[in-house]
Amino acid sequence: MEKDKLKLNVSSQFVLKNNEENIDLKLTEGTNITSGSVSGTVYDTTLLTGEVVNDATVKVFTAEGVPYAHTLTSEDGKYTIGNLPIGMYLIAATKDGYILSEDLPLIITNTIPVNVDLAIVPNKEINKNIIYGILTDNITKLKLEGVEVQLYKEIDGVQTLVTSTISISDGEYILDNIDDGEYKISYVKTGYQLLEMNITLAGGIKFLANQTLNSTVGQINNTVSGVIKDNLGNLVKNALVALYEIVDGKEILVATTYTNSIGKYMFGNIKDGEYLVKSKFSR
Repeated sequence: MEKDKLKLNVSSQFVLKNNEENIDLKLTEGTNITSGSVSGTVYDTTLLTGEVVNDATVKVFTAEGVPYAHTLTSEDGKYTIGNLPIGMYLIAATKDGYILSEDLPLIITNTIPVNVDLAIVPNKEINKNIIYGILTDNITKLKLEGVEVQLYKEIDGVQTLVTSTISISDGEYILDNIDDGEYKISYVKTGYQLLEMNITLAGGIKFLANQTLNSTVGQINNTVSGVIKDNLGNLVKNALVALYEIVDGKEILVATTYTNSIGKYMFGNIKDGEYLVKSKFSR
């Protein structure tokens, strides 16, 4: 490969008008070429044949993986990246809707032109649906970490868990690779009320679902629980249990329930006050 032995030099600008000018230039020795280039074609198959990919991004990284230079392929899928100092690099390509190619080793010298063809394959999951959002506390407005986001789909009449994730420190979450269909999404975190909603996904939608969760701190009041037995000490199943609040000396029925199979009952979310419990069993 030929290279300049003496470097290009340029004179100062001058004007000619019925006179003669003498222009002397001194040429200095050329320096060794210390950079090179890489060219190639990006294909949409690992066979490196067939359809080429235009407007693909081709990027050169240092051997340590630090981004160095990039370009776009032309209509015929070709690219060139020049002015790469002699050394060892990595090179890869991608495009929206495709999976990033494998890193290929690239060695640049000052004498040998380098050709590297790259293959990127279509991302078959790119057209599936995504649900994403940010979760916050309804009172403090702070972002909520550790919320379990669960996505359910009714299959054969049964609500079946399809996928789930956990929100990160800034409240963000994302669920991906979701087929078209009707779903129920729920948000679960200790100390917060369960939040659920029905959604329909189709056509590779990116569904934004920012949510505010209602804290139960300071809202969950008292509980009343116990066991109902007969006079022989046997546990009574399906006994009626009634909770009365005493207000100004009067009894006001506020809740009723029935004992479970082992005679237990419980009332939840009961506000402060004075109460009494009554129970009976009817065969």
